[in-house]
Amino acid sequence: EPPLLFLLEEYKNYLDAANMSMRVRRHSDPARRGELSVCDSISQWVTALDKKTAIDMSGQTVTVLEKVPVTNGQLKQYFYETKCNPLGYTKEGCRGIDKRHYNSQCRTTQSYVRALTMDSKRKIGWRFIRIDTSCVC
Repeated sequence: EPPLLFLLEEYKNYLDAANMSMRVRRHSDPARRGELSVCDSISQWVTALDKKTAIDMSGQTVTVLEKVPVTNGQLKQYFYETKCNPLGYTKEGCRGIDKRHYNSQCRTTQSYVRALTMDSKRKIGWRFIRIDTSCVC
């Protein structure tokens, strides 16, 4: 009979292997597993140079400032935007929806994020602005 320590080590190796295979499966590319999104989307980082103006929570158009002052310099503002892919398969409707019986459409939705902005009165401050965050059916 092997010593108890050997059995514990073997059991630990077994658990590590089991966890690794689950981790690999969980983080593998969804397209390889046969999973497709209902709507095709594009995600990218956008700077204030790309997004010069935005709509704030009160519905006012504000200017998005390119840089944020910090104690040791300035940092660029970045926003992670996701929108519907105009060149994707789903431009005729949502994937998986019966086109003979239902009219469906993929649409970009927006959410609010904080950004350093300047309003029409040239007042600078942190405001919530709308950015594209998903593509939904």
